[in-house]
Amino acid sequence: MLITKKRKAKIFKFFRFSNLPFLPFILGIEPGNACNLNCPLCPTGRREEGLEKGFMEFCLFKKIFDDLEDYLSCINLYSWGEPLLNKDLIKMITYAKDINKGIRITTSTNLNITNKEMLKGLVVSGIDEIIVSCDGASEASYSKYRVGGDFKLVMDNLRYLAQTKTAFKAKTAVIWNFLVFRHNEHEIEMARKTAQAIGVLFRIGLMRTSMKDEILKPHQDAISKDKDWIPDNPEYSAYDKEKCVTKKIIKTCRKPWQEISINWDGKVFPCCAVYGGKYNFGNVKEKSIREVWNNRFYLEARKQILNKRAGATTICGICRNNGFMHM
Repeated sequence: MLITKKRKAKIFKFFRFSNLPFLPFILGIEPGNACNLNCPLCPTGRREEGLEKGFMEFCLFKKIFDDLEDYLSCINLYSWGEPLLNKDLIKMITYAKDINKGIRITTSTNLNITNKEMLKGLVVSGIDEIIVSCDGASEASYSKYRVGGDFKLVMDNLRYLAQTKTAFKAKTAVIWNFLVFRHNEHEIEMARKTAQAIGVLFRIGLMRTSMKDEILKPHQDAISKDKDWIPDNPEYSAYDKEKCVTKKIIKTCRKPWQEISINWDGKVFPCCAVYGGKYNFGNVKEKSIREVWNNRFYLEARKQILNKRAGATTICGICRNNGFMHM
């Protein structure tokens, strides 16, 4: 029987292996950690100091992809910044797709750009999914969270993506992702109808509390701090804001057995939820991915997830102690 990559990772975790004979099949790439908006729950949007800003160069992406190409199932081209600010983004997509069309590639963007040629290039690049973050059906609601964004520009760009997809018969899924907050939950149906009229898919997204701290501190702290953002309708919330707890209880995590996240500067992390450079597991500019994948940080991280009594010497141990990521 053919064992899928995901099942293989699950089996090795079940039997408590921390040293793995295979490489990750999910790759997260941070095209850059700069952004053109000022979203208040995002550390990039808050312009937190102490972190060097930059964009991944194509040569580094190529090195990473070439090391993992035989193992990869999907690539997520987004993290702590706006991906479309990286001038090499489309070059990265087309390089990966030219070598292996079966690899699923996704990016997520706020779509606040005026470069129609780049949008056209994105659609025809072969990318599988473009997620557009737009949290409102009016300028007033949208700008409450997407501070500095232009709602009209996003709508125009969504229409252009839909029209370009039709013109080139592209299979790319264009998704309007609507994060639900307390201030915009009344506009969900209006946004859904607008998406349908434009010709793009519509997806409800559950907001996250302060994204930098959600794995560094107990969930109760972040929920209490950001309670005013959480929607009143429990259907659209990941939290019980009265009890200050997450609705979903996560008991373990398989990410270090199946995926790897690499920041613009080559620093490696076990998942995309880790902000900054402090908790990195190594750098692919200095070591191969194979060397990093089973180095002492990864081995310790896997052991700390498997053993709740183990010390929290890695970000995975800290995340475990705080109840893991709930989404």
